[in-house]
Amino acid sequence: MPVIKNRRGLDLPIHGAVESSVIEDRLDIGTVGLVPRESHGLKCRPLVQEGDRVASGAPVYADRRDPNTLYTAPVSGTVRAIERGARRAVLSIQIDRDGNDEARSFDVASAKKDASALRSLMLESGLWSTLRQRPFDRVPASDATAGALFVTAHDSRPLAPQPLDVLAGASEPFRVGLEALRRLTEGKTYLCTKAGSDWSALTPDGVETVAFDGPHPSGTAGLHIHRLHPVGVGRSSWHIGYQSVADVGRLLLTGAVPTTRVVALVGPDARAPRLVRTLRGASTAELLAGESTARDLRAIDGSVLEGRECSPGTPGGFLGRYSNQITLLENETRRRLLNWAFPLDGRFTETNTLWDKWIRRRLVFDTDTNGSLRAIVPIGQFERVMAFDILPTQLIKALASGDVELAEKLGVLEIAEEDLALCQYVDNSKQPLTEMLREMLTEIENEG
Repeated sequence: MPVIKNRRGLDLPIHGAVESSVIEDRLDIGTVGLVPRESHGLKCRPLVQEGDRVASGAPVYADRRDPNTLYTAPVSGTVRAIERGARRAVLSIQIDRDGNDEARSFDVASAKKDASALRSLMLESGLWSTLRQRPFDRVPASDATAGALFVTAHDSRPLAPQPLDVLAGASEPFRVGLEALRRLTEGKTYLCTKAGSDWSALTPDGVETVAFDGPHPSGTAGLHIHRLHPVGVGRSSWHIGYQSVADVGRLLLTGAVPTTRVVALVGPDARAPRLVRTLRGASTAELLAGESTARDLRAIDGSVLEGRECSPGTPGGFLGRYSNQITLLENETRRRLLNWAFPLDGRFTETNTLWDKWIRRRLVFDTDTNGSLRAIVPIGQFERVMAFDILPTQLIKALASGDVELAEKLGVLEIAEEDLALCQYVDNSKQPLTEMLREMLTEIENEG
């Protein structure tokens, strides 16, 4: 098995990681929700109204630009609310669970061997949305094809759980799902793992296993694609998470859409970091009750680098479809007089301007940006953490100036938010680099 070594990047010394591989059941959730905006480029068209009853696996909304791509209910129950924001954009669709566990049954016989039937099954069941396409990192069109398929079985994000721990007891569904998914592409299917981990028992024939070693972002789909099958104009790749592969396998084995997902409750302000099995789309108001020590909690669906806010009571306060972790942080900022002048502040810095990293075991990680917007002054920090073979400083300047042509030449089509997140973290200008990147990708996609 080949091993690809990544030498550039950064592992944050953040505390609050999972220490046990035991998975605790947290299925006592009364409300679940779907958050359309977590799928880039989606134009949501609701297929239900408030008060409608839905079964697990029943369609809830579709993409206006691709009506064949359906998004289905994770549980059976009654549509509680369709929350809208600016310009009536759908922020969330909330479902009150009825406890009947009524599930829609799918015909899976032909999908186990036929790629076309598998595509139709995934579109109808809502599992097609677990696939994402590069460029643009969006759900692929229902009739699209991929040059290669990547299964991300290594996660190097801060405080991410170990994939093999999450998949405990799901070896057969994972293997069945991977065996089926590899038929979706005529190109290669890659299983990207962490160096030193053993996936041989879960890997069917026809799948190429490649191990990655090194600091974050060695466990991200973007870097895997960049090293093995770079994308660009007219050249695309798909990627899918390891839990989603197991979900496809469960669908093929049972004929029903899986209703649960394993996530890690982690972070500096997590009362008891651990793995929990809960409902897909679970309300964080219920899931995180009593889980935090923070006075003002910010919950993040994903990692601290590029995750989406899912704090209880917010429109996005539900577990995401791609999530493997929920990170809990203190949202209350601390203001100190002449804070910048002291070499010991308890915080982490990539530039070594503070001494704390050598003398403290625990450093402060919260939502404070420690400064306001300012001019971009490159001092080599982007190059130290950018693992791609691109020029990050020049690309960031192109993003800031809105130069589409230059950005394309510099490789903007190869990256997504997760790939630029470290640059945003170490950026001393506090600029929203990932937002600038998404605006640029949206402009390029709209222009065709």
